[in-house]
Amino acid sequence: MRTILELSHTKARQYFLESQNYCNMQFPIYIDFKPVIEYVQSTVGNKELRDILKAPKKMPSDYENVNHKILFKKDAQYSYRPIQLINPYLYYLLVKAMTNKSSWKEIKDRFVELSVPNIEVASIPKVKGDADKSHLSASVSSWWENVEQRSLELALSYRYMFVTDIANCYGAIYTHTIAWALMGKDKAKEKRDKHGLLGNTIDSYIQGMQYGQTNGIPQGSTLSDFIAEMVLAYADKILGEKLNEEKISNYHIVRYRDDYRVFCNSKEDTERIAFFLQEVLAELNFQLNGKKTYLTEDIISDSIKPDKKAYISEGPIYRKTHKRIYSTMSNLQQEALFIHQFSKKHPNSGTLIRLLTIFAQRLKSKIVICGDYLVLISIFTDVALSSPKTYKVVLAIISKLISKIPSTEDREKIVYNIYTKFQRFPNIGEIQIWIQRIAYNLPHPIVYTEDICKIVSNEANVELWNNDWVDESYKIAFPQYKICTKWIRDNFTPIIDINEISLFDIYQ
Repeated sequence: MRTILELSHTKARQYFLESQNYCNMQFPIYIDFKPVIEYVQSTVGNKELRDILKAPKKMPSDYENVNHKILFKKDAQYSYRPIQLINPYLYYLLVKAMTNKSSWKEIKDRFVELSVPNIEVASIPKVKGDADKSHLSASVSSWWENVEQRSLELALSYRYMFVTDIANCYGAIYTHTIAWALMGKDKAKEKRDKHGLLGNTIDSYIQGMQYGQTNGIPQGSTLSDFIAEMVLAYADKILGEKLNEEKISNYHIVRYRDDYRVFCNSKEDTERIAFFLQEVLAELNFQLNGKKTYLTEDIISDSIKPDKKAYISEGPIYRKTHKRIYSTMSNLQQEALFIHQFSKKHPNSGTLIRLLTIFAQRLKSKIVICGDYLVLISIFTDVALSSPKTYKVVLAIISKLISKIPSTEDREKIVYNIYTKFQRFPNIGEIQIWIQRIAYNLPHPIVYTEDICKIVSNEANVELWNNDWVDESYKIAFPQYKICTKWIRDNFTPIIDINEISLFDIYQ
């Protein structure tokens, strides 16, 4: 599986400018950022930031809300994550700056310099192959192959595994450390005011996206993932040098972005590496996540996520034959209740999402659905309330069930009841975007606070991005409303096809 570092500078630019990489959040089928990205690319072309500023020339960092934030719910409690749609002008200019011939060579050469023989990095953004549905599915497959499976292999060679990750990684990145990563801390500090240096340019653009702040980088694009990899590769290099100084050589680290698995044969060495890792990360403004940190000798068991182990012991409820998956349960309600109980023990887990996806796929093929639709809808709504990562697939299931109800009035009442349930978490943009997907054609529209929903509803005077710093000549025809493909919105039924949201073919 190829990574972006194997691409030429022209192919890398094309890669970053793809809509699915501009924002790696999944949207309904009628949302596409390609028109906006192509407009900016064609109008800005080879110009620089200074050429498109409105007079008197003020920088984007002087303005708030330059990016558009969409609030995501991380769990059933009080954890939220803002995903950012980076301002298209700044996004294009930053991609252009990073993927000109000399800059791209500098980046690729630097990743080679920062590589450490004992540290295996599995999270460089992947390029989808023929068998992959998207770049995102390629990256998820990479985690399974290069982290979970690799950990099982390393159990043969090592006795101990130390597992940890960085707390709030993207929010903690100090933007100046991007320049440190590209040219070293001392050189970066010496030349921090020099224009034209790639590290300083990236730093400046990111500050421009967030009102001049130097803490954190926008989360939600493959470009941000790649920039985070630069900083984390720099941390790898410092750690590797530190361990060499301390004469620690019998170890192996597998890192997937901010997740670390450290393998050793000595408990003392494992604890020393953990200490030095924390020390190195602290110098870069990072802290380890104490809730996800542990040391184990049972590498085989602890290499597999708890939800997978539980399903192996409690299930399976689904069995696969060639191009068919069947259930060991006697009816759909039993399947739904099993999934519901599994969700209480393992909320937000990958196995839960897979079970829901299989249920949705099986439901898709059923002409007649036995059982009470309202009972099934109630069960799955409760699953989503405790597992926010399942919103999309749960709504796909619900949309299919609702379609079997003949009365428009009854369908509308059910959708409103579901929406009211989700209103326990007000202003969560992701929920609203996907609720709208199943509620768009109802007689009495729901009022949304999320601006993307307003664009889909064709409400006037919506601005996703603050472009007040851009010269009027670049704003006149800015195609913000074209992110919604109207003919798809109007012609697709409210039923969400599971293939629209599933990263993988469940028969694989």
